[in-house]
Amino acid sequence: MNPEFERNLWLELTAGRMIALAAALALVFFASALMFGAAAGPAAAARWAYYVVVVIWGSRNAALGVVGEIRARTWDAQRLSSLGAGTMTWGKLFGATIYNWFGGAICLAVILASLADGYGLVVAAIELVYFVAVGAIAQSASLLASLIAARRRQGGTQFEVFLYQGAGIAAAAAAYVVWSIADPAGAAVSRFASANVVVWWGMALDARLFLLVSLAVFAGWILIGCYRQMRLELKMRNGPFVWLAFLAFMGLYTAGFDALLSTSAHFQYFAVIGKRLLLAFAAFWALSYAMVFLEPKSAMRYRWLAAEIAHMRVDTVGANLQAWMMSYLAAVAIGLLLLIQFAGAVQFREEALLVATLGFFTRDMAIVVAASAAAKRGGGDFVALAILILLYALLPAIFGGLQFLGGIAVFAPRPTDPLWLSPLAGWVEAVLLWLLAGANLSLKREAAKAA
Repeated sequence: MNPEFERNLWLELTAGRMIALAAALALVFFASALMFGAAAGPAAAARWAYYVVVVIWGSRNAALGVVGEIRARTWDAQRLSSLGAGTMTWGKLFGATIYNWFGGAICLAVILASLADGYGLVVAAIELVYFVAVGAIAQSASLLASLIAARRRQGGTQFEVFLYQGAGIAAAAAAYVVWSIADPAGAAVSRFASANVVVWWGMALDARLFLLVSLAVFAGWILIGCYRQMRLELKMRNGPFVWLAFLAFMGLYTAGFDALLSTSAHFQYFAVIGKRLLLAFAAFWALSYAMVFLEPKSAMRYRWLAAEIAHMRVDTVGANLQAWMMSYLAAVAIGLLLLIQFAGAVQFREEALLVATLGFFTRDMAIVVAASAAAKRGGGDFVALAILILLYALLPAIFGGLQFLGGIAVFAPRPTDPLWLSPLAGWVEAVLLWLLAGANLSLKREAAKAA
């Protein structure tokens, strides 16, 4: 058995704790049966109890799986043990939350018994996969957030642990909303919306099956992310191929929803391939922003990469690119394909807006890197975030209030007259900011030499 998982089993699943949780849940089910009836009360209470025990409480325990060891000053000893990254990941994720899964199993027994009795075994099986997936997504997202913070040497305060727990709860909420598009249990569960068919890549697919598979696949990707972050924490190297595979998956997955854009007048000039490229671009664009903030930005690493690029060592550079760099390059590549697709097919206004978007996108990456390089004791990401809020929210609001719409186009992509104004501003700012980032990295090297 996994040694880390076995250790957590002994610590978490004591007889007293198991009896206490089982008794508490039994009282909840009994009270709900008295208040709302034996037919529906316990099942409804079990759903809420599952979310509380497995998603909310379980995500916190998952977030503390590594952070708690760092607090107790036992993490360094564990990192030096013979346990591999896979063993450590599974042991931490499912070992630290095994008590929550024990409570969740009791809740699931009540839920599935009610569904099987009222709607059959197929509906019960579908709901089982959903509940397991949403619990795994919540807990693995919390562990992933805490591992990223541990790698950045953050994460000691209660507030920071709450943020990691919040990441897991947010991931579970997103999974719930997506799952709510289809109602696999008919009238058994109240949902936000109901649909029987999902159109993906032009195919009309059963919504229940498609969303169920989607949740399972995304849960798998998050687990892979935990494993790769654990490898980095244990001082192992990750190659670029897994992230490239994830980018390919996200591009193909999001591009398949082009039917969602067909009903909007804003995309009437876009061919089907243009809509699909636009959705893939949006996915890569979002991943670039997320990863440039999440990944550590080492000045030494960036200077080394610059030197490798100068010496044209393409294979070495490709093997050591960070995830945000690969996401950025993928977004730019899709953007260039979009420009080719736009040629002669849409108005020049859309082409100019795309060029401006690429320019400001490149500028924003430089802002984050420059702010990180300029910061002496961390905090560069918060400075960069504040600058981006200023550029995309505060300044446009001010210029909009002054009825000076051309001013907005200088700081954010916007259709202008003349068409070249916003693209020119975006790329000029991008060049200047990347020069500033390079200067900050050089200053940091000189400061390190002087020290």
